[in-house]
Parts: sequence; structure tokens; C-alpha cells
Amino acid sequence: MRKRQKFASVAVAAVLAASLTACGGDDESSDDAESSESSSTDDASEEPTDEESSEDEESEDSDSDSGSGSSGGGSFDGELTEPGTELALGDTATVPMSYAGEDGVIEVTVTEIREGDPADLADVENSEGMTPWHITYEIAGVENAEAIGGMLLSLDGLTASGDSAAQLISFSGGIGGCDSESAESDWDGSSFETCNTVVSAEPVTQAAYGEGDDYSLILGTPVVWE
Repeated sequence: MRKRQKFASVAVAAVLAASLTACGGDDESSDDAESSESSSTDDASEEPTDEESSEDEESEDSDSDSGSGSSGGGSFDGELTEPGTELALGDTATVPMSYAGEDGVIEVTVTEIREGDPADLADVENSEGMTPWHITYEIAGVENAEAIGGMLLSLDGLTASGDSAAQLISFSGGIGGCDSESAESDWDGSSFETCNTVVSAEPVTQAAYGEGDDYSLILGTPVVWE
């Protein structure tokens, strides 16, 4: 039986959106002294004491501290790899990962970018002149791994000119010994190895992590291994 396979090119789309989002009575000149005394009392009650001012300042400082955490991992206190960082093969990136509505933090280590056999694409539509490239990497959970259990990651492949290679989508397993693996559904963050295949007419020299807005491949800020 022939393998049902195809590859999909990266589509670029930009979506812009915008959205818009007492009266007082007059009691004729009665007890001016009482009125003056009442006004003075009200002013005094509205003026905060030194103790209240100190409490307010502490509350503001607390609010400021609670909003200064890193994005992507929620309460993650470690250091994320900056978008646009360039790494060598074997280096590890610490990046945010979202899956099934949950946020976590993972480590990604690309270990190999390997040229495949064009003959493996014989059953792939519109693959004339194309070569498969296999990207192998390790993933480990750093923060909230149990919440993103079952996650599946596919890194992008880039040519020397910066063009994105097409992802190979296979319905019958990987090719050329490159099999994609997902995290266990009850993942405890343990490291596992996975691989995904990209297809290009030009040599693929880089692998890229482009998940989420901050690391978007479209915006040119992915983490890149070469």
C-alpha cells in the first residue's frame, strides 16, 4: 500500500484588528459656625494618616512585583531564551510552550540537521526536485510539564537564504528514520528525543523554534540553531 503523504508550505498572514471601545441643596444661612466646623472635620477625615500612606505604598509595591514575571510560563522564575537568539547545534533553548489551552516552559536542544534521500519522496505529491531534511532534537519540561502533557512540537527548517522549508505531513509514520514523538499524556518533564522532516529544493542549514507571538517565524524572531 502506498503511503499517503503530502507537504505543506508556510503561509504568511497578517490580521489587524482594532476596537473602540449630584446635586446639593441650599439651607438659608443657618449655623455658619456648624457648617464651617463640619467642613473642617470632613477635610481632616479625608487626609490619610502616615500609617495609611505607608500601607498604600506597600500595596502598590506588592502589585508591581506580582506583575513582573516572565511571559509564557506563568509563574516561571527562570530565564527564557530571548527571541531571535542564534545557537549552535547542541545548545539548549528555554522557551514558553502552549498546548491545549495550558502554558508551560520547555527546553529544546537541536542535535542534528540531516539530509535525507530524495527517493523517500517518491510517493509525495509535487515533490519533484525536492530533498527531505531531518531535524532531530530533545525536549524536556521545565515548568508546568504535567499541564502540557501530550504536546507535539515541529521545528521549522530554514535555508541559507533564510527561506522556510515545507513541513512534511505523513499519515503513516516518518521517513528516513525520522519519527515524530509527543510528550506523554501524564508527562513529568522527562527528556525525550523527537524528529521532524522538512522538504526543500535548497539545502536546509538551520532549525528554528517559532511558536507563539514572541518567537514568530513570520516576524523574524525565532530561536535558530545552525
